[in-house]
Amino acid sequence: MNSIASTPRSAHRPQPLVMVEMIFPNATNHYGTLFGGKVLDLMDRAAFLAATRFSNQMMVTASTEHIDFLVPVKSGHLVELIAEVVFTGRTSLTVRVDLFSEDAIAKSREHASQGYFHMVSVDAQGSPIAVPALLIRNEVEQSEWDYVTKLREFRKSHTPRPFSH
Repeated sequence: MNSIASTPRSAHRPQPLVMVEMIFPNATNHYGTLFGGKVLDLMDRAAFLAATRFSNQMMVTASTEHIDFLVPVKSGHLVELIAEVVFTGRTSLTVRVDLFSEDAIAKSREHASQGYFHMVSVDAQGSPIAVPALLIRNEVEQSEWDYVTKLREFRKSHTPRPFSH
């Protein structure tokens, strides 16, 4: 019998994970704004932490998609990342991460980036294992679940093209 299928899955809904960092000049480009790669790094870390906290298991990033860079993040700003599990499959889950840029002196805050991170739970040998089920409580959460379901279906139907010279 497949151990993944036979593992009981209790449904729960944790609080979103919140992470705050200061943006220093060494993380910015020559325009004084945060490198896109650093944005992705911060978002991936927040997704990893939210997924780990939700599952209480080892998690790895399987893929990302639909990452939007809405406004630049400037040196000297704070970034607040809010990461929340919005979908669960059998061995994987999806975390939505929103990144906000805040000028603490001017008291302004902007939604700077948003993205979805698909994570897989693995055992000590790196084999996928079951994740807990996500409890859906309202129409907003159901709408997010449905959106991610469509993202996942689209990704599965579009396999990467092989590289050619």
